Amino acid sequence: MSVSIQLDKSSKKPLYVQLYEAIKEKILSGEYGYMSKLPPVRKLCRDLNINLSTVTKALNQLQLEGYVKAVAGSGYYVVYNEYQDKVIFEEEIPGTLVAEAINLSSSKLPYNLYPIEEFKSSINAAIESFGPQIFDYTEPFKNPLKEYLVEEYLKKFKIYTESSNITIVSGAQQGIEIVTKSFLKPGDTVFMENPSYLGAYHIFSNMHLNIVGIDIDQMEQIELYIKKFSPKAIYIIPFSQNPTGISYTEEYKRYLCEIAEKYKFYIIEDDFLSDVDEESFPVKAYDKADRVFYIKSFSTITMPALRIGFVVAPREFSDEVAYFKSTADISTSLFIQVSFAHFLKNYFDMYIQNLKLYIQEKQKLFLDLMKEYNLLKRLFTQQPKGIFVSFWLPSKISSAYIYNRLKAEKVLIQPHTCFYHKPDSVNFFRVSFLNCSNLELKTGVEKIRDVLNSIS
Repeated sequence: MSVSIQLDKSSKKPLYVQLYEAIKEKILSGEYGYMSKLPPVRKLCRDLNINLSTVTKALNQLQLEGYVKAVAGSGYYVVYNEYQDKVIFEEEIPGTLVAEAINLSSSKLPYNLYPIEEFKSSINAAIESFGPQIFDYTEPFKNPLKEYLVEEYLKKFKIYTESSNITIVSGAQQGIEIVTKSFLKPGDTVFMENPSYLGAYHIFSNMHLNIVGIDIDQMEQIELYIKKFSPKAIYIIPFSQNPTGISYTEEYKRYLCEIAEKYKFYIIEDDFLSDVDEESFPVKAYDKADRVFYIKSFSTITMPALRIGFVVAPREFSDEVAYFKSTADISTSLFIQVSFAHFLKNYFDMYIQNLKLYIQEKQKLFLDLMKEYNLLKRLFTQQPKGIFVSFWLPSKISSAYIYNRLKAEKVLIQPHTCFYHKPDSVNFFRVSFLNCSNLELKTGVEKIRDVLNSIS
């Protein structure tokens, strides 16, 4: 790689800053691509006629911010794009797991909590009750899952609807996509919390919607944004928001429904965890004007491979949602639907009570560790109700750098670029305490403390 860099030695700006900015510019422009090797340090010194200290200071700053990485005996390599817009879904990161790593990146439950035996019983009961009909494409009988959702499950959350407004989907991702297609068109404005689930952003982007991100700490000012941008929809995760862990108050949920009616926009509510909090109801529970698309997924709280969830659509769009579901994959496996209906009816409540206790135990341990290690001030929210917590970072410290530092310590976290669609967004990283033992959580937090203290 040639050294096509010009430094102004008559400038008041220090030479190492000029060199840092020049290399950073070439990385951001793509001239120095991902995993390309930078010119050797001695070559930079010779060609630019500067001393070793100047080059070292510039490269150290680039490494601190996550743009380059030093490889012993080889030199410096560009690593910027390793975590910028490459990681789309959080599930991609475990593919790079280090052996015996403490996994604070995953939102999956540990395998020992999976309700496998209960689901086995539900499968057998479903086959015995309905026979080979449950292996059809479509429903040759009254759908027991929809029936139970309407008559029992949703009423616990103060949601009252009809089965005709419910569409069974293969997880929240599909729910977001078919809801978006059902009432939005290219050019429509949609609001998103910033940061948020990047999978939703990609759906909105692929549909050529006008996406407006509202920083999560500015959501109280949402009415000002509504008056300015006139959105057609807003996408929210109101409980244990991914990735910040923030949960909306009941007052704010009511307020959202009121302004949705006032300004005539729709709310796309993504609910993956509210079952574990009996004191919290979804936004849909306050939806008097029928302006909320309620998307519920069971993947996180049961077993991801089930790929089961549902959408409660406003009455005027229920047919459109059902239509776009049918064009996507005809229908979610009827076999899974009927089996899951039996599981919901006979095992779910007891299972959720045990899961709730497990999460509460992890939450308490995590917060106790935050207090013990004086880390509370670094959190987005000091009162997480769910399974996610995010740590603020200084503006000049890349989350990719923190990711690499912790990965070297065999601790995995989620860098902030998994959740922002703009590179200049707030800098942070996310952890989840679901899939680790208490000892692993304590060790992982100790490693996080040490790394954060080293950059303070």
